[in-house]
Amino acid sequence: MPATHTKKEKRRQTSIESRIAECYDKFSEIDQRLADVILSAPGQLAMQTATELAATAQVSKATATRFFKKLGYASYEDVRAIARETQLSGSPLYHQERMRRGTQLDDVIQAHLEHEIGNLANTYKSLDTSVLVEVVGHLARAKRVVIVGHRHSHTVAMMIRRELVQVRSNIVVLPAPGDTLAEYLGDLTPEDVAINIGFRRRVPITGLVATAFAQAKVPTLYLSDVVGGKPARLATWVIRCHTDGLMLFDSVVGVAALVNLICSLVAQELVGNGEKHLQKAEIMHQLLQELE
Repeated sequence: MPATHTKKEKRRQTSIESRIAECYDKFSEIDQRLADVILSAPGQLAMQTATELAATAQVSKATATRFFKKLGYASYEDVRAIARETQLSGSPLYHQERMRRGTQLDDVIQAHLEHEIGNLANTYKSLDTSVLVEVVGHLARAKRVVIVGHRHSHTVAMMIRRELVQVRSNIVVLPAPGDTLAEYLGDLTPEDVAINIGFRRRVPITGLVATAFAQAKVPTLYLSDVVGGKPARLATWVIRCHTDGLMLFDSVVGVAALVNLICSLVAQELVGNGEKHLQKAEIMHQLLQELE
């Protein structure tokens, strides 16, 4: 088989969502709005005309046509055909509307399980081990680790702190209740490490914080979904999790597993290098009778 044909076949096998994720950061604001509409319910592509899609995203039909050409498709009909093929393959992501209409609970549970397993597997498959090694090393050696997350990303920030505080000191989730960020960001240095968390429906401060970290030359891990957004351009490392939800809410199974992996590797490195923080903490637990 000719190499050119092989490339075309591989390109065709790349999902619409993956192509959007690869290009999202380079899109204009209008194209990003169209991308968000598609990502929210890609199965609709199999049923909507280009005119209907454009109306939903509040863009012109010409904009929608150009958008898909930027993604490498010959036409919108080519996109619809691929969406139909994906529906026939049984992808739950392309059957969200059907799932909401009278589906038996047992079927919903099974589909949800398979979807969560897919998110977990895809999150691990997309990991760059060289990035993971660098992140773990910096988190183990940094003078301070500061973690920023808003809305549901705040839950992830607290999860990271809860794990890391057991094996090292100077772990801070910002901002503290009642405070603003400026008091903390002003004295950060390249000896510190920042974790900026920005999952779907990010707030504007996520990008502003990314800029502040970059200007201070603070090594920064940006933890996000597959569509990282503009803050990804400013980060030292970017790790993306697959968070597509089968139903209303985003999936967090890949996020939780990844946090566990990163923090466990940091703990392994610290304990292996003779760090006594964990041992001292356990002694204090016993002294203070904090745990049963």
